[in-house]
Amino acid sequence: MKPKYIQLPPLPLDMPAEVLEMIWLYAQLSSEEQERIRDFIRRNFENDHKNFHDTGFSKGSPDFDEEVNTDVEEFINLMRKMVGTLIAQSCEMSALVFQNYCIEKKSMEEISEEFDVDEKSIRLVARYYEKNLKL
Repeated sequence: MKPKYIQLPPLPLDMPAEVLEMIWLYAQLSSEEQERIRDFIRRNFENDHKNFHDTGFSKGSPDFDEEVNTDVEEFINLMRKMVGTLIAQSCEMSALVFQNYCIEKKSMEEISEEFDVDEKSIRLVARYYEKNLKL
C-alpha cells in the first residue's frame, strides 16, 4: 500500500518559495517520473557542456517520447523559472561587487554590511574579478 503522506527533512526558513514548490511537486511525482527527471539532469551535466545552448535546459523541457504528466510540466516550468532567477541574482551580485569593490574600492566587509549580503558570496565574486582583471 502506498503511503498517503511524505516527510520532508527540515528546510531553511529563508528558502525561496519556488524551491519549496519544486520540492513539493517533485515529491508528489511517481518514482518513474522522478527517475526520468534525474536522468535528464544527469545527461545534461555529465557531458560538461561549455555552451548552455548545447543542453536540454536551453530547450526548456526534456525530450520524453510519450505524453508528459502535467505535474512534470509544472515542475519543469518551475525549474526554468528558478534557473532564470539564479542567473538574474548572479548578475546582480556580480554588478554589486564590481561597482563597490572594483570601482569604489570598498572592502568586502563594508559591502557586506551596507547591502546585507553574505561576505563569503562577495569574496567569491571578488576573487573572480581579482583573478581575471588583475586587480
